[in-house]
Amino acid sequence: MNALNSFHQTIVENDVTKARQLLSDSARILEGGNIETKEQYLSHHFHSDGKFLSAMNQEVDSQTITFKDNTAWVSTQTHTWGTYNDRKLDLNSLELAVLQKIDGSWKLSALHWSSASRN
Repeated sequence: MNALNSFHQTIVENDVTKARQLLSDSARILEGGNIETKEQYLSHHFHSDGKFLSAMNQEVDSQTITFKDNTAWVSTQTHTWGTYNDRKLDLNSLELAVLQKIDGSWKLSALHWSSASRN
């Protein structure tokens, strides 16, 4: 989905303005054992996620998109590898994104990320 791909790009580019437009006002981001609101995420984890993703390589292993009315669920499994903070990482990364069509545009309303070592 274009909105989800664009959001990933905003993280790498550290573009808070564009990210704010792509997230719904009620968005919730689940990451690292926490649940954050849109503003909490954009003021904190967004920046560290961008540094991390900019340093890593990623390849999508699988992706499933399901639509029902004005809602879409995107499940993605990604191989993420590289060196970050002097640590070599080889991860299986999972993402579940829920998007809603609001006023004719797709907005992210929920994101859940998790990763585990592939070793």
